[in-house]
Formats: sequence, structure tokens, C-alpha cells
Amino acid sequence: MSQKISQRDQICEGIVQLRGKIRLPGGRIFYPHWKTVGASPIYGGYVEACEALVCDTSESGVVCHVAGEAFPLGHHIEPLNFSNDQLYVHASSFIEPPSVYQIDRHSGQLTVVHDGNCNKVREFTCRRVWDISDDGTLIPIDCFGTASNTPKPTIVHVYGGFGRSNHSFYNHAADAHWLKHGYTIAVVHSRGGGEYGDSWHQAGVKEGRRQVKADIAAAIRALHQASLCTPETTIVHGMSHGAIVAAATTICYPELISHIVCRVPISSTQDLATTRLGMQWIGEYGDPRTNDWSAFMKNEDPIACDVTPGRLEGTSWLVVGYCGDTVTDIAHADLLAERAEALGGRVTYWRYPSNGGHHGALDPVDRLLHERKLWRYLNHQASGMNLESVCTTC
Repeated sequence: MSQKISQRDQICEGIVQLRGKIRLPGGRIFYPHWKTVGASPIYGGYVEACEALVCDTSESGVVCHVAGEAFPLGHHIEPLNFSNDQLYVHASSFIEPPSVYQIDRHSGQLTVVHDGNCNKVREFTCRRVWDISDDGTLIPIDCFGTASNTPKPTIVHVYGGFGRSNHSFYNHAADAHWLKHGYTIAVVHSRGGGEYGDSWHQAGVKEGRRQVKADIAAAIRALHQASLCTPETTIVHGMSHGAIVAAATTICYPELISHIVCRVPISSTQDLATTRLGMQWIGEYGDPRTNDWSAFMKNEDPIACDVTPGRLEGTSWLVVGYCGDTVTDIAHADLLAERAEALGGRVTYWRYPSNGGHHGALDPVDRLLHERKLWRYLNHQASGMNLESVCTTC
């Protein structure tokens, strides 16, 4: 099992982060993100943008467990506990509560230790849709919900940056307040992430930022063409870096999207060099003190880009920020809310006080209240959508 890998920061005891590219028996390419230390290592990563576990075993050689085969399609897999003989992981998605699996390090055998669905009849499905971006690259989209041939309100979850793969996760509120209404959640695996290794990430940095927008726009068109949603029923959702992707895509392609949710956003890249964290983001966006920012990033920045007034008429925006956020300062949310409104968007802005941070309210009760408030807002938006509208290809 050949590999070209550099080890990076440790995730937890016995697990290290890494990047690379491994050709598996049979020819498939595996892009690892982490591995266990010691003999008979187990790797976690992606095969064709599906999460996978690859075991380099002493008994059976290379054994591969891929979501859509060994795990349900669309599952996100995380290591839980590691020993000399086995690794425990949990796997979940928007439609499946976490299940616990045991992988034997010597044989590679995968065993279900706890079925999070408790053997109930599964109400929802995950299907994969592929779109073709403007340069011919295939972009995978995982769609979660009730199988239907009629358009439904759809949350399109985006990220596209920092080499972080976009993935699903179980959320009881999403289950109870969205999926059970027959609505859909779509996860777009655009460039900028890590689903296809470092080259997939590097294709979306600096001047590649425009390619991330193109990938997202192509994905939304594919969802429309598959009759999963229409422009009227499309809600683009992004958090942190995902929020700058959601905002920039909407500004460039407002005809594809009606509703936008930007939570704890990065929105302005002009002042990166003024903060410690901002300096760390220059590799992603370019240096605003040099021409590499003005040459391309100015057009990708939701605050700095030059667009006509009224560009966002017909769109509605929810911007959420926390005054105590030390990752993306509240000024980012302030600027984005102001900019979207100035361009004609209908803006709702929830500006929470300092007892919260980048991951929400610090108090668990407040966090739950804020989450419920968000789903009430999304349901209200969905209830006002014209589900009979006909989608035309853009």
C-alpha cells in the first residue's frame, strides 16, 4: 500500500492528521485525512467524495469500507476510541443518528456496535447528484430527504474552503422541523474543500475563489434540473467561511437563489492583515496589501465587489453574528447585513450579545433557544414559498 503523506497536527491520542493520495487495489483513489499510529494503521478519508475507512491489515491486506457501501451514503465518520486491536468510530448524517462501529485492526472486519436508528424503518434517503462545473469538472452533491419528483424547499449547505470537506451531521432539530415536513438538505462538495485531496483545495484558493462560486452555481442548477427545488425554493446556507461563499455566490447568481442564511460570517477580506487570525487566512484569500488581492479577490469579496444597486432585489437574507466571536469579529456580520440591504435584499439580522462565540451561544440553554429560533425562521420561509413555480434552466 504505497502512500505519499505528510503527518500534521494530532487530532487526539493515537490519531494524527495527514494529507496525501493512495491508489487502492482495484484502482480507486483514496484521499486520507487522518490515521491511527502504530502497526496495522486505519486511515479515514474520502473515495469519490464519500467518506471511507481504509485498513492496512496484517491478516487481510488492504480493506476498504466506503459510505454508500459499508456505511449508508452521505455518512460522516469520526474516530472515537483507539487501542492496539481495534478502532471505534461513529458515523451519522442528516437523516441518521450516530451509530458506533468497531473496526478490527488485524482483519479489517467492520462490526456495528450500536445502531443509532434502533432498527426503525428509515423515513428518508440520501441520493447523489452530480453537476458539471463551467470547466467540465464533476461536482458531487449529497441530497437528504424524502424521495420525490416534485420540487421542495431545499437547504443547500456550502463551505468550499481551507481544505475542509463539507459533510453532513445529525441534528435532531433538522429532522423534526425540516425533513419531517418533506423538505430537503443538499451538501455540495465544491472545490476549496478536501474531498479530493490538496489539489481540490488549492483549486479554490485566491484566484480560484471564482471557481468555488461556479461550482456552487452549477450544483444549484443541477438541483433545479433534477426537480429537487426551484430558484423560489432554494435556501443557501453557510457558516463562517461558508457564509462568504453563500453571499458571493448569491451576489453573482441571484437568479438561482431566493433565500440566504449566513451565520458567523467571514464577509470582508480587505482588512485581513490587521488581525492575527486574518493573517492566517491570507493564504486562502490573497494579501490585501498587494496586487494579488485587488487583482482577483476584490471581485470575490461580498463587501468590496462592484455590483449595481438593486442586484439582490427579490432575495431574503438571515445574518447571524455573536459579539463575543473571536474567530470572525462581529464587524463581518454588521458589514454583510448592511451590504445585502444596500443591494436590495430583505435582511433579518440577529446580532447576539457577547455571551456567545463562533460556535454559538456559550450557555447550552441559550444555544438550544437560538437553534429553535433558526428552524422556526426556516419553516416560516418555507411556508411562504411557491411550490408550484416552474423551474426554467438558467
